[in-house]
Amino acid sequence: MNSIAFFESEKIADKSWKIHDIYVSESSKYYSYLVEGKDYALLIDTMMGWGKLDEYCKTLTSKPIKVVNTHAHWDHIGGNFRFDSCYLHPRDMPLFLESLVYTKQQLIDVAKQMAKEEYKSFELSDEHLVAPKPMKLFPIYDGDIFDLGDRQLEVVEAGGHTAGSIVLIDHKTRIAYAGDVCNSNTLLELPTSLPVEAYLKNLHNLNSHKSEFDMMYGGHEIYDSSILDEAIETVSKVIDGTDAKCERTGMFGTPVYYAAQKGKRFNMSYLPDKIFGTDFPKQIITKE
Repeated sequence: MNSIAFFESEKIADKSWKIHDIYVSESSKYYSYLVEGKDYALLIDTMMGWGKLDEYCKTLTSKPIKVVNTHAHWDHIGGNFRFDSCYLHPRDMPLFLESLVYTKQQLIDVAKQMAKEEYKSFELSDEHLVAPKPMKLFPIYDGDIFDLGDRQLEVVEAGGHTAGSIVLIDHKTRIAYAGDVCNSNTLLELPTSLPVEAYLKNLHNLNSHKSEFDMMYGGHEIYDSSILDEAIETVSKVIDGTDAKCERTGMFGTPVYYAAQKGKRFNMSYLPDKIFGTDFPKQIITKE
C-alpha cells in the first residue's frame, strides 16, 4: 500500500464543508469544518493531525485560510501544526501548550491504534504527521467576529467541557459550529472541565443565541438546536440532585456519574465533588 486517503468532505451549506477523517475506524468520528468567504476561509478545528489537511483544504478553496479551535483537546488541534497560527480562547491556551510535549513516535503509535484495519500496516512517514511545534496563538473572546468579507461568524463562550470552549455561529447559513460543547457524551469529568454549575451558566449564554441558528455541527456529532433544551434540562437535574446518576468508569479508569441513561441525545459525565462552583475568569498566578 503506497498511499491512502485521510479525508473526504461533504458540502453542508453554501461554501461550507464538513471534512471527515476517514483514516480512523468506523467507531471514531472526527470532523473539521471549512467556511469560505470573499476574503478568506476559516478552518474550524483540525482533527488528529495525520494527513495533509492544509493541502486537502486547498482542493476546496483557493482563499487564504485562518484556523480557529473550538477548544484545545488534541482531537481538535492535531492538524494545527501544518499552519502558522490559530485562534483560541485564552483559557484553553495552557492546555494547548501542554500538547507541545508529544513526540512524533507517540502520534504514530496512536494513529496505528486508531486506524482502520486495512490501514494498520501502512507506514506513516514524516509527510503524514507533523509533530507539535510552537505557533502563534491569537486570543478570541465572547462576541468577537470573524469577518470573512461577505459572511460573519460570531464567537460565543460556552465553557464546560474545557474552560475555554467556544461555539461559532455562522449567521449566513444559521449553523453553529459547536466542537464538544454539547453532545451525547459531553465530558465534564476532566481536570480542565468546569464545575457543572458553571457549565449550566454558559449553556444559558449559548441558549440566548438559539434563535440565530438551526443546526449544531460538532466535532463528532451533528444535531439540531433543540438539543440545547435537553442539555439545560439534564444539567439542571444534576444540580438539583434529580438526575439518573448512572455510575460508570470514566476516561481515566475511575468512577464517574452520567446524568442520563444511554440513548439520550444529550448526556454528560461528571464528578460528584465537582457539581458546584462558580467560574471566575480571573487568573490566580501562584509560585508554581
